[in-house]
Amino acid sequence: MAKEPLFFKDEGAMGDVFEVAKKIVEETRLSRDERSRVATITEERLKQLTGKFIEYDTINGQNNEYRIRIHQLRVKLLKGELTPEEAKKALDALAGERDELQKKYAGLVELLDGQMKNIDTEVDTLNTRDANLTRQRDQYHSALHMEVKWLAEGELKEIAVLKESLKKKRDSLVEEKGLIFNKKAELAESFSLVEDVIGKKRSRYVAAEDARASELDFLARFDMKMNTFPVKIFSPNEGKTYTVNHWNIHNHYDAGQVSSATGVSARTVLPANAGSVYAIDGKSELSGVGLSENQLDRLLASGEIKSYSYSSWFGNTSYTLGFGKKGKKVVAEAFSYCNLKDYADLGFDTRPVTLPTLMQTLQPIIKAAETGDYYHVLGIASPTGWDEGVIAWVSGAAFASRNVAVCLIDSVLGEVYYNKNDNRILSYIDYFRHEFDRERVDKIKTVIRADFESVEYLEFEKMFEKTKEERFIIQLAFYELEREKVGRIKFVEGVGMVFMR
Repeated sequence: MAKEPLFFKDEGAMGDVFEVAKKIVEETRLSRDERSRVATITEERLKQLTGKFIEYDTINGQNNEYRIRIHQLRVKLLKGELTPEEAKKALDALAGERDELQKKYAGLVELLDGQMKNIDTEVDTLNTRDANLTRQRDQYHSALHMEVKWLAEGELKEIAVLKESLKKKRDSLVEEKGLIFNKKAELAESFSLVEDVIGKKRSRYVAAEDARASELDFLARFDMKMNTFPVKIFSPNEGKTYTVNHWNIHNHYDAGQVSSATGVSARTVLPANAGSVYAIDGKSELSGVGLSENQLDRLLASGEIKSYSYSSWFGNTSYTLGFGKKGKKVVAEAFSYCNLKDYADLGFDTRPVTLPTLMQTLQPIIKAAETGDYYHVLGIASPTGWDEGVIAWVSGAAFASRNVAVCLIDSVLGEVYYNKNDNRILSYIDYFRHEFDRERVDKIKTVIRADFESVEYLEFEKMFEKTKEERFIIQLAFYELEREKVGRIKFVEGVGMVFMR
């Protein structure tokens, strides 16, 4: 930073210039003092907030224990170990604990809101200093004391750095607030997990092995499409489409085995929330046609590419680009989401995925994409389907992110849900879309209709043994026939899924 001028001779024709210079110096001094105060008090306030947030871990621990009790209550009810009346009494006993947790989380939100308001006030103060100093700097045109202008510019840069630091601190508070709101939403819906069972609310029954088969089938189809080269990958952040002939970045993952607390057979095949990720980064190999050797040489000289190769064929020039700039450009990811604890403890699940659950899943993905400034498109499949609130949220304008787009897939029915007004995701839908062999599904439906004429119900497992067809095909046939009002699907303890009148 330039040193402050030590002396201004305020006389003669240049007196007005010297007067402006002195004002700039004084405004810079005031700004330094204000900037120091803002930085110091903000750090002190955040330290105080950290001290108050020590209770956060305790509250989260209490919340986890509460949710375990709700889960255990639901499991016992579904297994017939509790009557609906007993379950209702148990819920009533937990109401006070749920409400107390809601109040504690609300108190933490108030603390965060207070800190965000303080930061907004300090930013307003800095903006005022910024405007005053900028105006005076721009009025100063003397070449005699250019160090005065440099002094102002140096302080303006320091103000900008502090404002950016405050913005990041505020963003972290907003993120923390979002996590707390998600926990509050989970608490609000926790009773419905049991109440839906008590009220015998119609829901889909999916056995663990069927959920695992669905996720493997979904990922296999996605991988096959992503490796049918050339693959077109659109990057809305860059406004360009990549043509990929080889993936440098690809990996599979899963959540691992979830332990069972209630004795589900170790031989039961459990879903693993598996996923598959493909990414384009600065080094991805891309191919295309149409650029001349001179154009490629200019790209090489500018540093936009590291190398290229070309050969003429039918009058065109083909080339391969090895981009030198590191960092992700686009990520395309598909994964299956299941309530793993229910599959481990019950061997099946009946719950569609709810909005708090989806939000909790998306939050770290959105944060990573925003931090890395890349486009991340997601295809998320669920064998138990999606709650109506989730479908409305994803399909409408409520979900908006510059860096992330989402497509939801119903693994059983094959339906897809996404914001049709979001042009960025349209070219990806076919990569995620569930494609069923209609001929196979219709054939199984014919078999079911014929067998159903002479019996009161059909067991899924016996139909599987009889036809040797893939489980997800039989499952889809059952659900389509239910929608056609041929019969209805029900879960019978010890038998599994049945199709009955």
